[in-house]
Amino acid sequence: MFERKKVGLALSGGGIKGLAHIGVLKVLEEYKVPIDYLAGTSVGSIIGAIYSAEPNAKKLEKEILDMKINSFFDYTLSTQGFIKGDKIEQYLNKRLKSIDFKDLKIPLFLTAFDVNEKREVIFSRGNVAKAARASISIPGVFIPVVNNNRVLVDGSIVDSVPTEILKKAGAEIIIAVNVNNVKIRPPIFNEEANLKNNQKKPLHVLECALRSLEVMGALMSEADLIHDRADLVINIDAEGMMLFEAKNKEVAQKIIKLGEKSARKAIKDIKKITSQHPLKILLEEINRIPNLKVKDLVKDVKKTLNKSKR
Repeated sequence: MFERKKVGLALSGGGIKGLAHIGVLKVLEEYKVPIDYLAGTSVGSIIGAIYSAEPNAKKLEKEILDMKINSFFDYTLSTQGFIKGDKIEQYLNKRLKSIDFKDLKIPLFLTAFDVNEKREVIFSRGNVAKAARASISIPGVFIPVVNNNRVLVDGSIVDSVPTEILKKAGAEIIIAVNVNNVKIRPPIFNEEANLKNNQKKPLHVLECALRSLEVMGALMSEADLIHDRADLVINIDAEGMMLFEAKNKEVAQKIIKLGEKSARKAIKDIKKITSQHPLKILLEEINRIPNLKVKDLVKDVKKTLNKSKR
């Protein structure tokens, strides 16, 4: 009757902005917010995979800040993508000791997209590193992953904030972390097309693709979350941070701090929806008190109920 509701945490995609997920996890740990299920897509799958194996956000933060993120991008000349993705998968396998989903400390669900079958694929069995590698395969950037004869790319194409799988898994309270906040400016009307030479140079093909994907991701996240798929959404504004911009520790630290700041703003509401039933807390306290009198019991009930109304 007084059991705590199961909590599911959904981590969105968003390139390097996904480091903000670490800041959110730090705050949830600090306030002892339980996480019973985790789901991640794209960069959220990497953070989710490491955290599910070892729920220690401070250690994860230190590890990320000490590494050179750009060193994990093994560039290649291929018609399938600019980055092989082998280095990331190798790192994850080494870091996670080739862990299987069934051995994780927190049940985890990672999403990818089958481009041939045009359907979402949700991993919950097998090698975690392989699943995470599939989930981060940004089309045209990372070479797709072939798994069970499926050609898989980034899961955020169809599920930018994976909340639905958490409900199916048994989560009763869902917290979504969305780093895909982008301010879409109003349209420009009556623009003139002219033949004059422009001073501004076009963007590099990769940067142009990533900026376009950033906007698409933001619109998809907004559409996903507008239908009340989560009980609480932590929106993090890290607009402008591209996939390859974490060239130094300061940039990564700044993004993590953005996640912390956003989570702290929402912590009162998070605690409210995830806390144990006040009567259960009261009964546990009563059990610790020997020879409790009825008058004292009434006082304790009133005190607890008053606290729950705040």
